[in-house]
Amino acid sequence: MNPLLHGQLLAFFTALCYAQNSLAHQHIGTLAGSTAAAHMRMWLALPIVLLITYAAQGFLIPANLSTQAIVLLLISGFLGYFLTDLLLFRSFVLLGSREAMVLLTISPILVAIFGYYLFDEILDPIQILGILITVGGIVIMVLFGEKTAKAESTRKRLGYLLAVSAALTQTLANLLARSAVIEAGAVTTNLIRNLGGLAAFIVYFGVVKRQIKAHARPFLENRKLLVLLFVATLFGPVLATTSQMKAYTLAPVGIVSTITQVSPIILLPVDHFILKRHVSKASFLGTVLSVLGIGLLFLAI
Repeated sequence: MNPLLHGQLLAFFTALCYAQNSLAHQHIGTLAGSTAAAHMRMWLALPIVLLITYAAQGFLIPANLSTQAIVLLLISGFLGYFLTDLLLFRSFVLLGSREAMVLLTISPILVAIFGYYLFDEILDPIQILGILITVGGIVIMVLFGEKTAKAESTRKRLGYLLAVSAALTQTLANLLARSAVIEAGAVTTNLIRNLGGLAAFIVYFGVVKRQIKAHARPFLENRKLLVLLFVATLFGPVLATTSQMKAYTLAPVGIVSTITQVSPIILLPVDHFILKRHVSKASFLGTVLSVLGIGLLFLAI
């Protein structure tokens, strides 16, 4: 299979995982709190990732892996799993999963720009157009979405701010991961990033805030919620991130980051038909436009 096509298909699989993950965490965050959901899923993710890493490689971390790569991946895990997820999961609760995911499409254009300067990844005009069309949908959704009551408007503005902040921290996390994934490999990269993310949660919510028991309680008292968190964890820090890291080794980082943002178009019918949420014309157009560029990226193979 063409490596570029292989990378793009892995990126699309990542988007499917993110769509499921965002819906689950929207529900979990409403019941248990977005912070508790972001924290507890890392405790569930680590043993699974450890088993997958050892089963796939026969070892956990390569003996010849440089200290620089390890440090970059730990920082990437802190930014991606700790800071980004705290911001993003709260925006799921304030905005809904689809609109929050649409705002994350700011990230690909930033990643593509930095990918050019950092990794010499040159995109052709069709690929650049695809990324610009994708991001253009954000402007339509945010600027021309339906008007809401003042209280709801304040809530949405906070949600927008959190989602955009998540996009920025996600951009930096992805760039750091891309800089080390070739040396470390996709599976080891995911393991070290998980370690970095969990360590940040332990330090902040365990040592500083002393809230580990409080965060765990809702899931220990509600088995259905725990099962849902486990499923979300499987599709998020385990499958989605591993496939995304592998995609970075096969396709330009800007293209991979753009395709992984196709989640909003997957979530659109879910929002309308299952969650019974009203989808305004501007939101519909913005969502469709923001992922229409994905087709151009596939055509550019």
